[in-house]
Amino acid sequence: MKIATFLTAILALLTFSQFAMAGDLFIEGDFAAAREKARESGKLVMIDFAAEWCGPCKMLDRTTWKDEGVISAVTEKAVAVRVDVDENRELAAQFRIRSIPTIIFIDGEGKEVTRVIGYRDAEGFLEEFQKLGKS
Repeated sequence: MKIATFLTAILALLTFSQFAMAGDLFIEGDFAAAREKARESGKLVMIDFAAEWCGPCKMLDRTTWKDEGVISAVTEKAVAVRVDVDENRELAAQFRIRSIPTIIFIDGEGKEVTRVIGYRDAEGFLEEFQKLGKS
């Protein structure tokens, strides 16, 4: 019985650590908090415009946003925040969101640097992300 309890605890810990790793990409808080944190650290802001009902958004959550390489690259250069387009219609309109997922990078002054529209696996996202330093 003790072995079963121990194995259950280990499995729960491993499952939690996978979710915690994905959670390490996005800050707790809203767009304003992300902008302030980015301004203080001299980083870009990465805004992931998504919705609960969006299939490709959920694919990003299950794959790309859990990838260690993506997490490392993004957190080094940007503060990431998730914005639900249904709950934040004004912000979505401000950034002219026409389809989701749309990932936008802005600089410290609020100017758009680039945007990625649609699902990208980790490799595809990192290819797009690498272009940020070259533009």
